[in-house]
Amino acid sequence: MVNINHINELTQSKAVSAVGTPKAEKTGGFENVMTQALGQNQAGQTDETEPPGMETTTASALGEIPSTGLYLQDQSAIVSEKTDALLGLLDAYSNKLENPGVSLKSIAPILEQINQKADSLLKESASLGPGNTDLKEIATQTVVAAQTEYQRFQRGDYVS
Repeated sequence: MVNINHINELTQSKAVSAVGTPKAEKTGGFENVMTQALGQNQAGQTDETEPPGMETTTASALGEIPSTGLYLQDQSAIVSEKTDALLGLLDAYSNKLENPGVSLKSIAPILEQINQKADSLLKESASLGPGNTDLKEIATQTVVAAQTEYQRFQRGDYVS
């Protein structure tokens, strides 16, 4: 069991030492580096009307930094890519299922991946707008096919 009195003593001693330290000693190193970087305090003078640590800077204003190569995908592109990926997994699954040399146990991880990707695609396709009804229908049919295969496999339809 932990000695609670010991913890309280440690907390109180740290609080006292933090209160007793002047602000200039705490931020002195960083403040000096910043003032040197900004070209301030070259003569060692500060504005006495400002509180300590709040001196004005003479740095020029920063401009906007343009982004290069930034490409944002819209929702329909995301759904299209996820549908394509799920169809690719279903194709690989059907090829392995047709191969008599591949055990059902080795196919199970692919089917779990198919189920996860189907859930993700269903969530993404639900947020498509009314202008993407064809894509939404294709994505939904792909999800239904994937979930149907998952249920067949889990039910044991392929066990002979």
